[in-house]
Amino acid sequence: MNAIFEHIKAYCIACFALAMLYALPIGELPIILRFADGVIYGIVLLVAGHILWHVFRYAIPSQKQSGYQYIVLFTLSILTSCVLVGTESFALYLCFPSYFSDFAPSIPGRLFISLLLFIIFRLFYIVYSTERNGAIDACESSTQTAVTDRITVRNGQKIKIIPVNDIHFLRADGDYVDIYTAEGHWLKEQTMKYSEELLPPDRFVRTHRSYIVNIHHISRIERYGEQHLIILSKGEKIKISNARYQVLKQRLGL
Repeated sequence: MNAIFEHIKAYCIACFALAMLYALPIGELPIILRFADGVIYGIVLLVAGHILWHVFRYAIPSQKQSGYQYIVLFTLSILTSCVLVGTESFALYLCFPSYFSDFAPSIPGRLFISLLLFIIFRLFYIVYSTERNGAIDACESSTQTAVTDRITVRNGQKIKIIPVNDIHFLRADGDYVDIYTAEGHWLKEQTMKYSEELLPPDRFVRTHRSYIVNIHHISRIERYGEQHLIILSKGEKIKISNARYQVLKQRLGL
């Protein structure tokens, strides 16, 4: 899932349009140098946007770690703004050193604008991801007819078939689910909601919004204050919310 690849032409046009709007009004450079500034900044935006999309998808902490997530996003926004303007400034200095003294006073304003562009890009990523996941849920719900006794995943160039009885638990990982067995774990592009509906309800229970557990592999349940943890047969520790704990007790006949 990458909107940049899906709409590459529109993305390129947007980057250079924003770069020109950003470059032309700021500073007192001759018009030809402002145009060159816009081209340089547009190229930097193209590359930075592609990198940021992957960072948002794979490196940003989940909502359950919201405090840490905000710290990471704030740090990333400052770093991105500095890299954008720093790269642009360095390129202009190399190409037009005699005009850099005219360019330098506009750097604080350029940093602020770059920070706003980071926020806009982050909001676009959130909206796009939310809409796409909703579409996937709707599509999966409309096509599902029954539970399954096996799940197929890609393993390099091969297709691996995993019997559901071999699954210990599933963990949400962005737009994927990570399927854990005794042999290892595999990623599958599938939502947790669809996984929950697909798996046999007499063997699997969703213990948390990020976890689905095979109750046949539960070794014990431990309590730490108000928090319960599920210990599986291989020693994995799985979180369970208080509401889900009552459902699990019913499934286990406790």
